[in-house]
Amino acid sequence: MLNKHLLATLLLALLTAPALWAANNLPDLGAPDLKDYDAQTESQLGRAFATALHTYYDLDYDPETLSYVRRIGEKITAQIGKNRYFNFFVIDNPEINAFAGPNGIIGLHTGLIANAQSEDELASVIAHEVAHVTQRHISRSYHYQSDLTIASIASLIAALLVGTQDPSAGIATYMGGMSLSIQQQLKNSRIHENEADHFGIEYLNQAGYDPYAMGDFFARLSKAAQLYEGSIPEMLSTHPVTEDRLAKADDRARQFNRENTRYNTDNTPLKLIQLRLGVTTRTTVSQFVTDNLEPDQACYLKNINALHRHTLIPEQLDRTCLKNAIQKHPNERLYRILLAQVKTALNDISALKDYDYLEAIYPTDLSLPYRHAQALVAFNQPEKAIQLLTQKTPHFHYQYLLYTLLAKLYADQNSTGRSYYYEALANYNIGNLDKTTYLLKQAKPHLNRKDDAKIKIKIERLQAQIERLQAQESN
Repeated sequence: MLNKHLLATLLLALLTAPALWAANNLPDLGAPDLKDYDAQTESQLGRAFATALHTYYDLDYDPETLSYVRRIGEKITAQIGKNRYFNFFVIDNPEINAFAGPNGIIGLHTGLIANAQSEDELASVIAHEVAHVTQRHISRSYHYQSDLTIASIASLIAALLVGTQDPSAGIATYMGGMSLSIQQQLKNSRIHENEADHFGIEYLNQAGYDPYAMGDFFARLSKAAQLYEGSIPEMLSTHPVTEDRLAKADDRARQFNRENTRYNTDNTPLKLIQLRLGVTTRTTVSQFVTDNLEPDQACYLKNINALHRHTLIPEQLDRTCLKNAIQKHPNERLYRILLAQVKTALNDISALKDYDYLEAIYPTDLSLPYRHAQALVAFNQPEKAIQLLTQKTPHFHYQYLLYTLLAKLYADQNSTGRSYYYEALANYNIGNLDKTTYLLKQAKPHLNRKDDAKIKIKIERLQAQIERLQAQESN
């Protein structure tokens, strides 16, 4: 029997491998281990999927970028009326692509974020992917593939392995092992895409975004694809665009009263995030962004570049222009966060008060405790940084980034047991049960302080929980 983590990895490769699908312009075909599963099975697959994301792919862990994407995602998911979690991740990949995985996992490539021309466009893609989840398109794909055999799974593995060297040969091998016709798969994909557009546009409008943004964005990508030679954006390969689909999206958007609605036209947050991507990831900022920089945005880029140089040159930091930007954009937190970082780099301890203020205003922004903790360390207050992260992290659904930093801080203090423990919690948060178990075992022998007793009890409880989860997965 194939390991569930391997299956999740194979599924993820199908959803994200650009050359593999672009070579044949085929839609996403789902995966052989997916079916109309219950909540328990969905959770199991989601854990394996999240583990694969963090293990095999380059994620963008920039806390400001993550927080920005999650804010948009939460505005969208607040409209679906279902009590379930969604997880949003950013893949450090210049391809224009996005995907919906099991158990509410949504992935966006940095290339997609960098090429969106408005926050409405970016939100439209997120709404589309959320609709894929709410309409259970991944699990419904299994209905059409119920005759898959072990041989078909082996063909899938071969396709992925060979596809790393020769994508066209790999996908041909995979398709040769399928019992369904390509025509039927295309039909189902079009049905799913139309459904995702239909419900996604509704979510988009309810969240306060322009309902026409989805059709406009896909139309723009489709038009731009005519300029590509030999390849097209991955977004169009996994989300086929036809004139009929664009017409339906336009008709759906027209059902909402656009004329009497005022949409947010301030795309400053998106532009600032795009400027961050150009510095912190492999993605190049589009000419559309660089050709239309306002002075405040140029100031932001200048300071980001200075902070990310291998050797900090204080003279290249400019907090005066950031203060001016804040006066013009008092509600734009990204300017304020960057100013606090610049103050920290210039050894201005007033940055700590800035973080206190920001956390009081934006308690759900995961970037703030992360940057605050870094600042406390910079001002030789690691104990306060540990206290802050220990207190704040449990209140966030995505804890991996914060617990990883907390583990590092304990390691720097030579507190090996606690470092292992919080690294275990980080891995538990992304569903990596095997690594969590290993780290918990490593932690136990090093927890010898009197105040470690509570952590030992927590370890016992977590180990028992993992055993229950693993027992469920083996059934």
